[in-house]
Amino acid sequence: MRLVVSGGGTGGHIYPAISVAKYVTEHQPDASVTFIGSSAGPEAAAARDAGIPFEGLDVEGVAGRGFARALRASLKFLAASLRCRRMLKQLDADCVLGTGGYASAPACLAALTLRKPLVLHEMNYEPGLVTKLFSRCARAIALAYEGTVPLLPKRARKVVTGVPVRPDIEAIADAAQRERARNEAVELFGLEKERRTLLVFGGSQGAEALNAAVWSALPALAGNEGLQLLHLTGRKNFDLAEREDAENSLAGGALIYRPVDYLERMDRAYAVADIALSRAGAGTIAELMAVGLPAVLVPFPYAGGHQEKNARALEASGAVKVVTQAGGSADAGMAEAIRVIEEGPTLEKMKGAAGAVARPGGAKGIAQLLEELR
Repeated sequence: MRLVVSGGGTGGHIYPAISVAKYVTEHQPDASVTFIGSSAGPEAAAARDAGIPFEGLDVEGVAGRGFARALRASLKFLAASLRCRRMLKQLDADCVLGTGGYASAPACLAALTLRKPLVLHEMNYEPGLVTKLFSRCARAIALAYEGTVPLLPKRARKVVTGVPVRPDIEAIADAAQRERARNEAVELFGLEKERRTLLVFGGSQGAEALNAAVWSALPALAGNEGLQLLHLTGRKNFDLAEREDAENSLAGGALIYRPVDYLERMDRAYAVADIALSRAGAGTIAELMAVGLPAVLVPFPYAGGHQEKNARALEASGAVKVVTQAGGSADAGMAEAIRVIEEGPTLEKMKGAAGAVARPGGAKGIAQLLEELR
């Protein structure tokens, strides 16, 4: 198979593309995969780190821009689409997988104009712009949520595959792998296996509201002997005075608090945690559910409603609780996470629900779909 994957802008669009690419190359020795995305976005570095050939495009988003900038973005889109046509011909691509984000649109359009099979992957509950634009012409649309099916054209082929996650994260769905990663995390972060662990994170960049909520709550938790917090602050927020002050307030207390700026091996964090407090990005939810980890989700309120819709779609399962952010404060979310982790029966019920809705294998499902259509 000669596959082209395209997606960009955020990790939520990039990592599914990379996960499928790696699955295809690992399970089909004669396969080749090329990643096409924005030359200015994070996808170039992500593809390079994964060992996937990358082709960069000079593209910009169109939505929400003034007339002059929208016109410039539109001209760049047309030029990028023509370049993608040339690349698909040179690569003799069998099919194209678009995972969303404006950077994936030129490759999707090029695939259609060359009559190459196009498969879309939609990770959000409500379809994004690229999915809406190309859904009527795509050969198939891989979905994260069953509830997304009626939101797309009736004639489109829709398959619920879940969201591909990184292999190291998917691996800890296995009990032995999870225990191994958990032991590594305990040693790496200086944690205790007997304590209940709250994992707090806001994506690779961190989340200021979640960070502030943790630091505000720490003094009251200082005497808690049965709790430990693993807190991924994001690199730009780690060296703040607020963190240092909050950490100093715990001196001599029983609580174990471990702040970390950034963690590449998220499998270790997920394996050691009993529950997570996080945002509700599609990639984050996919990883939480792939490993069966319950969560209190605080949707980012300025993401066009995508995060809240993703979270609410999962809330009915009982695996997560959704707490909305009040202005700039996520204090209510932090309070709910502490309440749940201290109420044993509630936590165990959520763990059971998270295990029941876990859907690992998203990359495999999409790869099989691509193989059928090429």
